[in-house]
Amino acid sequence: MPFDVEQLKLYTAHRGLSIPLLDLLQFRHAPAADGKGAGCIVLRVEPHHLNGWANAHGGLIMTLLDVAMAVNASEADEARRGVVTIEMKTNFLRPGGEVGEVLEAHGSVRHHTRSIAFCEAELRNGAGVVVASASGTFKYVNAPRPLADA
Repeated sequence: MPFDVEQLKLYTAHRGLSIPLLDLLQFRHAPAADGKGAGCIVLRVEPHHLNGWANAHGGLIMTLLDVAMAVNASEADEARRGVVTIEMKTNFLRPGGEVGEVLEAHGSVRHHTRSIAFCEAELRNGAGVVVASASGTFKYVNAPRPLADA
């Protein structure tokens, strides 16, 4: 689904969180098409996102997948608690995208308990082709979240 990235809120503003790295990377939130669920994380690839082969860096791809899974884990929790990553496995299927390309990270929760969530995510390019996939385990945090500065 094509997005006008500039019209999307920064992810941290959408959630009211302070996560400076995600602001630096310009991660944005796109609401779910049906209005239900956590939506997806969207990014337009810029020159500072590239690896030595002029494609989106693998660390950027992993971060997009991690955030997509984490936001879905939080959404699945009744109290909407935050999570921390316990472990994550990533499969890189093709190059991540060139400057100007829009990437979308879609996450889901396979199962969750009161303390842990088991999640999956896919990163798609502008044509909807899966670039990478991941699975991860997340621990719910029983502490207040740091809020973004007003």
